[in-house]
Amino acid sequence: MKQIHKLYLSNFLTGLVFWYGIEKLFMKSIGIDTVGIGYLTILIAIFTLIFDIPSGVIADKWSRKYMLVVAALSLGICSILLGVSNDIKVYATGYIFYGLYIVSTSGTYQAIMYDSLHEEGRSKEYSKINGRAYSLFLVGAGIANIASGFLANSYSYRFNYFITGVSCLINIALIFTLNEPKFHNPEHKKNFLTDITSTVKEIVKNRLLLILAIILGLSTFVEVFKGDFGQIYMLRYVSSAQLVGILWAAYAFAWAFGGLIAHRLRGKLSLLVVFATLPYFIIALVDKWPSLIFFLIQAIASAALVNQIDTRVQEATPSRLRATITSVLSLIGRVVVIPASMIIGYTLRNYNAFIGARVVAIVAALILLVWIILGNKEVQKSTNL
Repeated sequence: MKQIHKLYLSNFLTGLVFWYGIEKLFMKSIGIDTVGIGYLTILIAIFTLIFDIPSGVIADKWSRKYMLVVAALSLGICSILLGVSNDIKVYATGYIFYGLYIVSTSGTYQAIMYDSLHEEGRSKEYSKINGRAYSLFLVGAGIANIASGFLANSYSYRFNYFITGVSCLINIALIFTLNEPKFHNPEHKKNFLTDITSTVKEIVKNRLLLILAIILGLSTFVEVFKGDFGQIYMLRYVSSAQLVGILWAAYAFAWAFGGLIAHRLRGKLSLLVVFATLPYFIIALVDKWPSLIFFLIQAIASAALVNQIDTRVQEATPSRLRATITSVLSLIGRVVVIPASMIIGYTLRNYNAFIGARVVAIVAALILLVWIILGNKEVQKSTNL
């Protein structure tokens, strides 16, 4: 099996998490409300805020392959701890390992994918290949989400957490067979602070990347609503675990489709920003189940937009900083997650999910405004499009 095919399969196995589709239902069953969900999201945000950049540097200087092993192992431990939880304290312990999983994969899959393609003389195909890889991750998540509601109904919510450990073990065995790309090794000469300084300079000197980083940061607010409170929003219109699992799978498949078509929209950044924001204006006005359709449309555009931002990052940075610079951009989002989780969590507890969607629509309007004022002009000047 070729390196790229192994990375495809590893992405699929990484997404094969059977508790994503019923997590919020399980949390409610053990007494964790929307504010508790917000606190747990903040916990991960703080953890990743501290360790995201160091993990990227470690991946660049040590081994991207073994960072992925750490990620798969952390996800497995996390799943077991969450599965035995009976209150928010134990659940929070499991979330620490989930945070370790996040920082270990942040930028690492992208970096090893780009360098593997570079060694094969195919780096220009990165947007398409990485879009496929991430789509396979989401297909895995979608399949697991569909199964999650039925597994929970036939066995229990906890069963979904425990069975996830099996896919993690298979993934660890697969990752050990990967080859560490040699492309970035000769560039390991500078120290940690020099790498961080170089990374910030790389972002600042490219005005388009700087604007995209701002867009990415603001978009994190929207993603907190979708990723951490999306199931609560869906529960406003459906009630069974099976339906929530199917809808969560549809969300994963929509995101996967966005990743698959992203490379065909390379010159359409403005269009992607519009379709990643406008659906929220409709969601904020329509308090009926058809609003879930626009929830999925937004996911498609958002996935394609993230893919194109990531592609420009990979193309604009040297290999020795590739994982580090992605981690720096992720850090911007981590900062946003903290107030976003508090605001959305309290809004949903004191009001409802529809009002929460209206709050998110205000942020979506800000994203669109920033792009109209700053981004559109920069795209026209960019020679990359």
